[in-house]
Amino acid sequence: MTTLDIDESDPCEAAKKLRQLYFGMIAGRSAAEVRFRAGPNGVERQVTFAKGDPDKLLAVIRGFEDQCARLQGKRSRRFALASGGRW
Repeated sequence: MTTLDIDESDPCEAAKKLRQLYFGMIAGRSAAEVRFRAGPNGVERQVTFAKGDPDKLLAVIRGFEDQCARLQGKRSRRFALASGGRW
């Protein structure tokens, strides 16, 4: 099992590391354990992503990518389609 340490204070680097893990999972590698560290006090949490959960991992990656974009002054890649149909 792969173990990965992520520092949440750097969302760009976190997204990059998790994206590599994601590609490995969808290519057939086994589960991975990820330790997230947050803030200056170093609060830590641990998550195991099983081989069958790449969608959950992708959701975490997209969250970090959005944070990274905001820190760089860019717009989030997420958007919603509006329905404006009339009867």
